[in-house]
Amino acid sequence: MTRSRTRYEQGFTLTELVLIIVILGVLAVVVVEKWPSGMKEEAAAKEFKRIFRLAQHKAMTRPFTGTANAWGFVIDSNRYTIQQGTAGPADPQYQNRCLLDDCDLTLTGPSVWFNGLGEPITSTGTPLSSATYTIGGANLLTLCPETGYLNEGGACP
Repeated sequence: MTRSRTRYEQGFTLTELVLIIVILGVLAVVVVEKWPSGMKEEAAAKEFKRIFRLAQHKAMTRPFTGTANAWGFVIDSNRYTIQQGTAGPADPQYQNRCLLDDCDLTLTGPSVWFNGLGEPITSTGTPLSSATYTIGGANLLTLCPETGYLNEGGACP
């Protein structure tokens, strides 16, 4: 005679529950080990390239008569501003902003302006020879002098 389980005897055994917990623990360890690192800095580098191109685009699509109306990118203690000239008006959407809206993320490098051809220049109008930018202490971007292109990690092509 077989005895069927009653309502209170149905469910998982202790052995089954322990086995499931062990399997979930092993999966959690594997996921943590394989999880990619540096994603925040990579996203910040992409945002930096995008807003850098925006400043260059503004310089190339507006009349350029000299450094007073050149559009540029100003960096000041982890914050950036896109503005016209060294003392000109700033773009209100990009004034005193932090990358990824995280002001703890470091951003270092020189301020740069662009002439009407999109070439990087200094605040006095002389061509910029080269510049490097560091984001989050890890990502290094190099500004190519002739094109204004930001190259990740090394020299210009």
